[in-house]
Amino acid sequence: MNKSILIGRLGKDPQTRNFENGSVTTFSLATSETYKDRSGNRQEKTEWHNISFWGKQGEIVAKYFKKGDSILVEGRIAYREYEKDGRRCLITEIQCSSFEFLAKSGANRSPEIEVADDDDLPF
Repeated sequence: MNKSILIGRLGKDPQTRNFENGSVTTFSLATSETYKDRSGNRQEKTEWHNISFWGKQGEIVAKYFKKGDSILVEGRIAYREYEKDGRRCLITEIQCSSFEFLAKSGANRSPEIEVADDDDLPF
């Protein structure tokens, strides 16, 4: 089973690109963990993830989220490669199938939204 669930903050505003067969929305997501080192000092480690949403869900994410907002995403880990300036580039990303709004402190940003079935997703 290839499944990933992440809770974090958007590292940049979502960007949507349109194609003939649909659209994709992408953004970076920061996840952090806090721990104590051997000396007892509190340390924080942040990991960055590439996130993508296809179709209607991506449009919703682009409309309601911005840099710094908290989100829970669920999807599968995917690897893809492309060539840029004669160099081979590898990308690891989470191709998301669902998300949840996580309220900002003191505010509930969850609108009433109807999301299409998973049958509409291209993966």
